[in-house]
Amino acid sequence: MNFTTMAYMIPLSISMTLTILVGFEVGAKRFTDARKYSRLGIVLSLLFTISLAMILIHLRADIAALYTNDDFVKKLLQLFLVYAICLQVSDGVSAPLQGTLRGYKDVKITFILAVVSYWIIGLPTGYALANYFNYGPYGYWIGLIAGIAAGAVFLGIRLFRVQKRAAFLMEK
Repeated sequence: MNFTTMAYMIPLSISMTLTILVGFEVGAKRFTDARKYSRLGIVLSLLFTISLAMILIHLRADIAALYTNDDFVKKLLQLFLVYAICLQVSDGVSAPLQGTLRGYKDVKITFILAVVSYWIIGLPTGYALANYFNYGPYGYWIGLIAGIAAGAVFLGIRLFRVQKRAAFLMEK
């Protein structure tokens, strides 16, 4: 997790930058520019995240070797690294969407979507997979990934609606 968390700093930085850029453009009522910045940031984050995921998949044995010499633990780390990479890709999509929505000052619905994603979709899914379908700790990882992925989808839909509303206001 600490390896992929370091990689998450780039999408997180893009998210924070999008909050500022989009917020500035929305405040100036330049909604077209806000939309351009949001697309650019989302695509940049996605490209970075997918590129890094591909590198990490290919280097997962080397990464696991940095943490232990035990072969059993190395194999386990390699497996968990795959889950962490899936989590990273979901987060890499979700983070810039969150930043963009903050720039549009759309935080209340975004918060509700996050609660639904993590607490209503992610945690129960993980619990069910771990305890009723014998996935063990992998079930919780799958649930977490499902929650973050669902959140990214929800945030994407929300962003589409917010930008559509902004375009409508621009026409008036």
